[in-house]
Amino acid sequence: MYKSGVLLNYTQKRIVTKNDVVSLDIILGDNFRYNFDYYIDNGFYWSFGLNSKLNSFNRNILTDFENGMVLTNLGINSVNIDYTDITNQAYVQTIFAQKFSFGAGLEFKYLKIESQTLQNTTPIFDKSDYLSGFGYLKYDSFDQKYFPKKGWSFFGEMKTFLYSSDYTHQFERFSIAKAEAGIVIEPIKKFTIRSHTEVGFAIGERTISFFDFVLGGYGFVPANNFKPFFGYDFLSLAGDSYAKQTATIDYELYKKHHINFTGNFANVGNRIFEHTEGWLKKPTYTGYALGYGMESIIGPLEIKHSWSPETGNHFTWFSVGFWF
Repeated sequence: MYKSGVLLNYTQKRIVTKNDVVSLDIILGDNFRYNFDYYIDNGFYWSFGLNSKLNSFNRNILTDFENGMVLTNLGINSVNIDYTDITNQAYVQTIFAQKFSFGAGLEFKYLKIESQTLQNTTPIFDKSDYLSGFGYLKYDSFDQKYFPKKGWSFFGEMKTFLYSSDYTHQFERFSIAKAEAGIVIEPIKKFTIRSHTEVGFAIGERTISFFDFVLGGYGFVPANNFKPFFGYDFLSLAGDSYAKQTATIDYELYKKHHINFTGNFANVGNRIFEHTEGWLKKPTYTGYALGYGMESIIGPLEIKHSWSPETGNHFTWFSVGFWF
C-alpha cells in the first residue's frame, strides 16, 4: 500500500524529566509519512503520552468509502484516491496485574480523501476534522513480533467520535469497538501454530463510512481500520463490521529461515452482528498464502504468494525490513 520507503529515526531519553523518551520516525519514499511519540513512563502509576502521525498514499482501490454508491453510479470497478490522515493523540496509561496495559485519551484527526480521476462527480469524498475519546486494553507475551514461537496477545479498543467539522454534512456521534486475540504454540520443535481472531463493529444509528473496516493486502502497519487479508488486493473488502480468523503453520527450516502456510477467513458487511446469520455463517471471504521468511538485522525478509478461491485472483507480496 505504501510501496517503498526509507525509515529515519531519532530517539532521545530525558528530554524534560528523568523518565521520559521522545522518538521521531520519518519515512521517505513513494509516500511521505511520520510518527512522533513522547512518553513519560511512571511504571505502575499513571503514565502520560503524546503521539502524532501522518499517513498518506495514492492507490487504485476497490472501495469508494461511500458504501459502493460512487462505483455503482459511474459503472466502474475501482477508483484512484489520494488519502491523507493526520492523527494527534494525548493519553494516559497504567499497568495492572503486572501484565495488562490500560489507557484512555483524546484524539484529534484530520482526514482528506479525494480523487483526481473521477469525472462528473465531486472529487473530494471527505475533508474533515474529527475529535474522539478512546480507551484500550492490551496484553502481549509473544517472545518475538514477526516469527513468535510462544505466547498470546489481546487488544481491545472503544472509540467514540464526539465532533466533526463535517464536510459531508452527514456526521452524527457514533462509536467503534474492536478486539483482537492471538495465541502461538509449538507442539513439535521448529513447528509453530498461530491462531488470530479479530472482530469489530460500529455503534450508532448513523455512522461515517470513512472509518469502515477495510480488508486486503499484506505487509503494512494498519492505519485507522485498514486490515491485511490474504487473497485480496489492498483495501478491497469494506463494511462497518467484520469478523476474521487467521491460522498459520510455520516451520523453521534452519535457524531464522521459515516456510509457512496461512489461511484467513472473514465476514465483512454492514451491521453483521445484528443477526447471528450475519457473522456465524460460513465465511464469505477466504484467502490462502504460502510464504518464505528470513529474520535479519533489518527485520523480516518475506515473500508470500496468496490466492482466493472465490475470485481466482493471485497476488505475490514482497516485504523487506520492519513494517512502518
